[in-house]
Amino acid sequence: MRRVLLVGCGSEIGVNLLLLNCPERDGFTIDTVITNSPAVDARYPSLTAIHGIYARALLAQPALAGGCEIVSESVLSFFGRKISFHFLNAHYDPFDELGRFDATILATSKQDAESVELNAKLRDISDMVLGVAESDRAPSIYPCLLGIDKTALPRSPNIASDGLYCIGSCQTNGMHASLRVVILAIAGLGFDARSIVSVETDIVHPDTPTGRLGTKSFEGRLQDCRDNLRPSFSQITKSIKKVMPWASMLNTVSLRAPVHAPGYQINRFIVRDDGKLTRDRILKACEASYTKHPNIVKATDLPLGSKAYAFEARCATILADDNHLLLHRPAYLATQGLVQITLQSFVSNTIGYSANVLSAVSYALTEKSNAECFP
Repeated sequence: MRRVLLVGCGSEIGVNLLLLNCPERDGFTIDTVITNSPAVDARYPSLTAIHGIYARALLAQPALAGGCEIVSESVLSFFGRKISFHFLNAHYDPFDELGRFDATILATSKQDAESVELNAKLRDISDMVLGVAESDRAPSIYPCLLGIDKTALPRSPNIASDGLYCIGSCQTNGMHASLRVVILAIAGLGFDARSIVSVETDIVHPDTPTGRLGTKSFEGRLQDCRDNLRPSFSQITKSIKKVMPWASMLNTVSLRAPVHAPGYQINRFIVRDDGKLTRDRILKACEASYTKHPNIVKATDLPLGSKAYAFEARCATILADDNHLLLHRPAYLATQGLVQITLQSFVSNTIGYSANVLSAVSYALTEKSNAECFP
């Protein structure tokens, strides 16, 4: 069984990767973790750092609590799989004695994903490093675009040989889930992704652990989250430059809100279809994607709120009823053979995103130096 090292075991991504990892399905096991020590409390002298990780697991997915068990002060058992924890600072502490791994998942921060020094240390003990972030400094393996034929999504062959990849942000993956549906829908009409003229995205982003109570400064993450929708920004425009350099990309709205995942995303695609595209084709593209890749996207015509999808191991759930999935052909577009497609979806930045990360790691390990990526 291939071994994977996890660096960073936060409450939203790292711990969900451990909870979702199924070695028989994924083809690898995350058996070792390097992470900063969770805080301990002198009033609970019997509780150690491993109890902090245990707490994160229980609160991340309470329904799975029965599958987690503390084995020792450095080992947790997840559904019978023993995982060893090393409470270290990956930047400064040595960890070469841990042995060699087939891959490392770097689930700490965007800054770490772009750190030359840290990635060099990790490459010394693993064949490849996959950063859970968006980065201009590394080629990208985008899980939601895997398996799309080159006739539908034209791209130059780009094989990453240095073993360093990024997987894109949660919002990037959410937008790509909708993009996948559009590409598959128009492919059946004889159009490819070059028919997509522009993409415009609005985002309501759930607060992450970097959010705070009480205002520290003016940036969105540093403001009090209570009763306070905060203007923010997203990294998704970077991915369009890699995937569809011919298309315009605009992130018009990005609000941070104190809600649990998933968040909400609206994607508007201007597409050349010569008046041929129908809602039925989009729905069939959703169904085909879900059948083959259930971790990417699913359509629903039931207008439930985000809580209904909080524990789905899926990147995006598209609202497919007549009020939310829209095809709009005003005269100024129709005369040019264009249509505006509006796809609204719940996008998971925790469990669903973690499921996507696991699929990207599985792909990279299977393809190794032949893994196709976007430069």
